[in-house]
Amino acid sequence: YNKPICPQCRSRSIVKNGTFIRTLETGDIIRIQRYKCSNCTCSFEARPPNHGYGKHFSDITKEKIVKGRVKTSLRKTAFFFGLIGNMGISHETIRKNIPSGPAKRMASSGCFVYDEQYVHIDGKDKFRALLKDSKNRNFVEEILDDLKEETLVAFFIRALSSFVITEKIFITTDGYHYGSILREVARTLGIRIERQRCLFHLENDLAHKIKEAGKEEQLDTAKKLVKFMFFQTKKNLESLGDNKEALSKLIEGKSEAETAGVILQLLNDLYGSDKIISGFMDFVKKNRNEVFLYLKNDQVEKTSDLAEQHFSIMSWLFKHR
Repeated sequence: YNKPICPQCRSRSIVKNGTFIRTLETGDIIRIQRYKCSNCTCSFEARPPNHGYGKHFSDITKEKIVKGRVKTSLRKTAFFFGLIGNMGISHETIRKNIPSGPAKRMASSGCFVYDEQYVHIDGKDKFRALLKDSKNRNFVEEILDDLKEETLVAFFIRALSSFVITEKIFITTDGYHYGSILREVARTLGIRIERQRCLFHLENDLAHKIKEAGKEEQLDTAKKLVKFMFFQTKKNLESLGDNKEALSKLIEGKSEAETAGVILQLLNDLYGSDKIISGFMDFVKKNRNEVFLYLKNDQVEKTSDLAEQHFSIMSWLFKHR
């Protein structure tokens, strides 16, 4: 600042070239000296310490921007600066001053959960996509413009490239449309991806179809059998009421996989003629490996609940920041 050097040719052969007044974000008024290089005719200015050329705020303010961005939105951070510092900073300026994270690959267990959530950001409809390690909780989260196949393929490739992964991984997803996406990701990365379908979504989809058809009373036991098949807890067994004793005898001493087989047979014998249940059974048989993958590997998550919990926690943080 006291001994300026030409920023273009690094020459010290410079002459003064007028001054101008600048009001800093702190309210301080300073006079900035302009210079002209005698060697290359470059015109430049000498600014105060921590106020480099082209900056409208100091490096100290930049550090505050980065800290203020944690767990809050870009617009909210800009609002805080206007409220506290009596200065106007756009959310885009804040975005540009957030340093990129280090290019370091995260550890992974090889078991992931994936989910996506609709969000409204900066007046536009977007989608928040999340790939989270179900064991060590490392995750990659991005805001996507759409959910087209090529967009999701690109996200999965970027996300998985952020982890140290083995030749075979497991991903739990909801929905019914990820098959071709995961196959393309596996082909591109040269790995094998096995998919577990979220059992909560399968159960809820069946319950929704039963309700829409007006068969809640007629198929109530079938719905409860499916829930117990997926989540074999004492509570779900008790929900079967008078039928729990008969089922308990049928599954006594059997493993979780054997119990699932018994219930599938019961559903086929008792409700096979019903269009809704038969459609559900056909789907399970066609996608048996993806529905019951957790029975072969107990490290695989049955549901994408961990991803949904992540969204819930982040939503709470944004509301209470």
